[in-house]
Amino acid sequence: MATAEEIKPHIKDAALIAMNSPLNPAGTVYSKEELKKILDMIVAENKVREKENRKPLYVFYDMVYWILVYGETKHYNPIELTPGIRDYIVFIDGISKCFAATGVRLGWAFGPKPLIAKISAMLAHIGAWSPRPEQTATGRFLNRTEDVDKFFDKFKKEIFGRMNIFYDGVMEIKKLGYDVDAIYPQAAMYLTVKLNLIGKKTEDGKVLKDVDDVLAYILEEGKIAVVPFYAFGADPKSPWFRLSVGTCSMEEAKVAAIMLKDAIEKLK
Repeated sequence: MATAEEIKPHIKDAALIAMNSPLNPAGTVYSKEELKKILDMIVAENKVREKENRKPLYVFYDMVYWILVYGETKHYNPIELTPGIRDYIVFIDGISKCFAATGVRLGWAFGPKPLIAKISAMLAHIGAWSPRPEQTATGRFLNRTEDVDKFFDKFKKEIFGRMNIFYDGVMEIKKLGYDVDAIYPQAAMYLTVKLNLIGKKTEDGKVLKDVDDVLAYILEEGKIAVVPFYAFGADPKSPWFRLSVGTCSMEEAKVAAIMLKDAIEKLK
């Protein structure tokens, strides 16, 4: 998650800033303070550009996981924090994640009229979009607010419960003295876990030499598929991984957490 300080040196030449909160892959959320800093900085930059008769700097704000936040975590609407960002932000949302409708690629964008008009014009000539029956059905379902609320009550409890199972499991392994860690579940369906096992030896004497060796060992011995953060642009040596709970049940999560612990305890 880029901070205002990290974005600042590049803002003069930028045309678009892409933001994602809650974030895939980390399952983390922008804090109120940091998000406001970024938005205020963009509004200030656009005031300068307006005087110079230059194109504005826009924000592409992907919030497809915004409903899936847990505990004390909150998702903040950028316009509530910085009303002046209203004319420079395009919101992106959809049903594939929060409604567990991965196969139904239905999403939407809303933002400043000039931009939305151009997006609509482009789509009209692309000739590929979500089928009308899907659009109509989704619109009708979203208006059934009581049913939507019931769905999310159950759905969120299950996902949060599964993430907590893995989080508690990793913390238990950490107490045993292994260099592992995890960020407490904040949002989405992803847990950020640290598995710094490079240099450890397996029972048959094989040394885990790099992140790929750790990845393969956890898959083969622990039966858990995790994604290394280098797949998302982090350092190839980073010991942090994304663990998704999107496709497992509570019971499967409990078994998997035990298998992860057993696999790590076998290392020397």
